[in-house]
Amino acid sequence: MMEEARFTLRIHPILMNKMKHIAKSNGRSVNKEIEQILKWVIDDYERKCGRIALDDDEMPKSKTEIKPAPDNPMDMLFKIEK
Repeated sequence: MMEEARFTLRIHPILMNKMKHIAKSNGRSVNKEIEQILKWVIDDYERKCGRIALDDDEMPKSKTEIKPAPDNPMDMLFKIEK
C-alpha cells in the first residue's frame, strides 16, 4: 500500500459544511471527496494543456495508477441527470 502525502488545508467553515453534505451524498469522507475533485481538476487540466510529466523523484515508490476522470466529472459530483 502506498503511503499517502499529508497536507493541511484551511477552509472556510461554510465550505467545509457544504463539502460534508456532498461527500455524504456520494458515500465518501470529506477527505476522499476532495481527493476525487482534485483528480478531476488535474485530469481536466491535462486534457487541455497536456500531460504533466513528473521526475522520478516526484513519483511514489509504488506504481499505483490513477484512473482518468470521465468527460463531465462535475455531473458525477452533483449527480446531474441529462
